[in-house]
Amino acid sequence: MHISSLDILHFRNLALASLEFSSGFNVFYGANAQGKSNLLEAIYTLAFLKGFRADKLSDLIAFDTPKAQLSAVVHNGASTIRLGLELDTKLRRPYIDGSPCTRARDYLGILRAILFVPMDVAFLQAPPMQRRTSLDRMVFNLRPAYLIDLEQYQKLQKQKSAALRADTPDASLLDIYDEQLIPIGCRLIEARYQYLKLIAPHIRQVFAAIFDQDMACLPVYKNANMHDEIVLGNGCEPPLEQIIDAYRHAMANARQRELARQQMVEGPHRDDWSIALNGRPAKLYASQGQQRAMSLAIKMAEIACLKTEADIEPIFLLDDISSELDPVRHKRLFEYLNNLTAQTFLTTTSREHVHIDSVARMFSVDNGCIQHVS
Repeated sequence: MHISSLDILHFRNLALASLEFSSGFNVFYGANAQGKSNLLEAIYTLAFLKGFRADKLSDLIAFDTPKAQLSAVVHNGASTIRLGLELDTKLRRPYIDGSPCTRARDYLGILRAILFVPMDVAFLQAPPMQRRTSLDRMVFNLRPAYLIDLEQYQKLQKQKSAALRADTPDASLLDIYDEQLIPIGCRLIEARYQYLKLIAPHIRQVFAAIFDQDMACLPVYKNANMHDEIVLGNGCEPPLEQIIDAYRHAMANARQRELARQQMVEGPHRDDWSIALNGRPAKLYASQGQQRAMSLAIKMAEIACLKTEADIEPIFLLDDISSELDPVRHKRLFEYLNNLTAQTFLTTTSREHVHIDSVARMFSVDNGCIQHVS
């Protein structure tokens, strides 16, 4: 999968750009606050219909302009698709080959992208909801149909929570919600658990190859209904049926607590995940440098997992990674990237920080102006 061209109009500080890319490495260099990250966000927004920094659609639109437009030609195997997106302050309008797309689920998954930004180094210290969202995105990248269950679960969760806040909650209505929630919740738990099992060997391998071959770096699933955290990839995982049974049992015995708190107290919306380093919680025992390395290893492991499990190579978006690694790990990282076949977009403050043998296109970014220089 790769993008051959990208057209931008009034997206953040990128007033107008028409760019052609290599299917390999594309490097964007320039001083801070010139628009490098905005270029990555434009690609990310085309993939996911939302930015990775913006809270509102208006944040993605250039000042004093009514709307922004993005368009890209995406190649995936033998197929070629033009994706388009128009943004105003209230609406986003996606297009596929020039035709309006009325359902997001029909659009999402056409362009698959994996993003690493400096804020990702705080992954282990972030709130559980942020990690849970990142896991959902990872599962979706592998299995786009996952989005249907996730959206339906969130809709039912909102409806049941409203019913619990009623002056006199209707027990029969709550039973109906539970009958609908439980099978969907089981599928979400299964999808998350199976995904973490799939990506576990890739996280371990990437971390060892780039950062520390003597440390076992593995994902940890924190299911809200299991007493113990589950380390994946060490051969000691409990069977999925045990986790599902724990969820069903918790739901069957949650009603009184739900009524007391006026909210749902059990279910996959309370799940979390993390990383273990040699069997210990990385959040507590890993150094800051190791935590940065883990965050990046997870992203590259996601690429490897997609290629192995679905024969898909997503687009890799790397924002200013040179600022997050010491010189030794920086060198090992680029040795690894040299063997990466996924299309990669990388930003840096200096082209001297880039040690790629096969950089096909280099761009300078200055005050929102992007120019191809080699």
